Amino acid sequence: MKPLLWLVCVFFSSNVLAAGEVEIPLLAETAHLQKAIAQVLELDDSGTSILRNDKCSRIALSEVMTSMMESNLSLDMAVTVTTGAYVLGACRGLKPWKGRLALKMTPQVTASGLAIAFVPESIELSRPDGSRGLLSKPAKLMTDALLLPRIKRVQIDLAEPLNSLDNLIEQSLWAGREQTLVQRTRISHIQTEATGIKAWLAFQVRAPEPREPISEPSLDDDELAQWLTLEDELDGFLTTIITTLAQSTYSQTLRLELLAILLDARHAIAEALTVDDAERDPVRELFLTTWERLRPLMSELEGLETPGLENDFRLAAFIAGGDVLRALDALGPEYGLEITRDGLRGLARLLLAEGAPPSFTPLPLEVDPTFRDLFGLNQTTQPQVITTAISQQIASGFDRVGAWLFPAAHAEDISPAEALKGRVPHTDNLTEYLELVAKLLEQQAEAWLADNNKIPDRLTARLDPLVRATAWKESCWRQLVGSSNEPQVLRSSGGAVGMMQINGRVWRQVYDLDRLVAEVDYNVNAGIDILTHYLVDYAIRRGEHELPGGDDNLIKATYAAYNGGPGHLARYRRDDTASSLKAIDNAFWQYYTAMTVEKWPEVSSCYTGSN
Repeated sequence: MKPLLWLVCVFFSSNVLAAGEVEIPLLAETAHLQKAIAQVLELDDSGTSILRNDKCSRIALSEVMTSMMESNLSLDMAVTVTTGAYVLGACRGLKPWKGRLALKMTPQVTASGLAIAFVPESIELSRPDGSRGLLSKPAKLMTDALLLPRIKRVQIDLAEPLNSLDNLIEQSLWAGREQTLVQRTRISHIQTEATGIKAWLAFQVRAPEPREPISEPSLDDDELAQWLTLEDELDGFLTTIITTLAQSTYSQTLRLELLAILLDARHAIAEALTVDDAERDPVRELFLTTWERLRPLMSELEGLETPGLENDFRLAAFIAGGDVLRALDALGPEYGLEITRDGLRGLARLLLAEGAPPSFTPLPLEVDPTFRDLFGLNQTTQPQVITTAISQQIASGFDRVGAWLFPAAHAEDISPAEALKGRVPHTDNLTEYLELVAKLLEQQAEAWLADNNKIPDRLTARLDPLVRATAWKESCWRQLVGSSNEPQVLRSSGGAVGMMQINGRVWRQVYDLDRLVAEVDYNVNAGIDILTHYLVDYAIRRGEHELPGGDDNLIKATYAAYNGGPGHLARYRRDDTASSLKAIDNAFWQYYTAMTVEKWPEVSSCYTGSN
């Protein structure tokens, strides 16, 4: 049965009954019930079915419709009943009876608590004019004989997914605790709604013994390494799940929203790796935060055509699994919820079944063209090839320095990217260095515009200062730091590298991580890709320019997302934005407005004294 029409409705606080007991509602929509009934009746692609018990007695069904009426599931369908006897090589009997059948069924939980069955309550036959007609009684007998036995087999069997949920619960609570589950997951009760049948899934975990809080020591090297690999496991899990969900929909809007969640999660993981706090459980926090954002999108997916996720209950069980973990967390820290490798794999198997990998690590680092195409990240990332004419233009354009700094003969053979290889900015070469960088940024922005038409014409002139200001705020236009003899790529504590400070953990599969370090022009062009992605696919699409401030908002939103991830897009206008982030955004805007006029930074904002 196709699971995507299921809607698992879990609120911020699930029903907590006795100690450790939780109920989670699951809604089976009427369209899903109709699918289940269609399978039992063996309806073909045209929506018709022939039921028979001999050559001359049969029922033809069509136009089957399902709806909820008070506490019952109602079926309405067109029926043609033929009854007769096979005599002398042919069927002999009266003319076929044609009319409609109305059947009411009452849903109920089976004794096992693992399935929902349906009990037929009443059945009515009527001709198109509302009369019963001569054949109504034999038609009723035929219906009772051929149709009702099939209808009684309609059942929503949740035994397998509920068993998987039990395993997930046991994997996710403190290791070593015996008999974690006091009551295994079951359907406790159901209620009918206009949109379907709501089944309440209930389970109970053992309340832990009270204990004195113990101050946890700082992580040692081995424990820190385990955290790192577990966070990698979470990254791999989210990437696999979100990619699978994106592949299941044709909606590019949903794909972009899924990508935003993934990028924000990767940003958060990168930041968490820089913090050594024994009191925090970053993996649990990251999972729950990501789930809160992912959950509504999965509900939206359920109502759409989703190729690739059409096996029984997979998406419904996966959603329930994540909601179970959230419910366990809501019980309180004393219950000891832990997001473990086995727990992540168990949750993934609810969606992917045998397709779930045995491990989500090591993380794939190479560029994945399929991943790029899936999320619309297929702009060119090849840096612009520099011609001799462009090189000559570079040499002649140095109006702030003399030709002695960059001889024209040499310029004919070298591009800004080549000239910047191995160069670290110092006082004695700063002007020449900044001129080279300025030309490189200008050149790459122009090249991107020549190869892409995503940006509205009114905004194309804004790309150059956006790129310049971003690079200045992120790196002070530096790809390398250190001494000239031993230059090292500029690397932040969170792992962002190079002039555009691109984080390989966040942008793996999209960009070549080695080239981001080794090639300044590749680094810059990747940064331009990311900026324009946030500008077009998020800032413009979400209508930031429609608010007071107009197109300036787009620039501010684009940089905020670039600096912190898609979830930071609106931070420039939010009252609750942290002062440290406001300071970053204000500094960027000062650089942007200056470079719109001068195309040149205030050097002292980055380089003073001997820097």
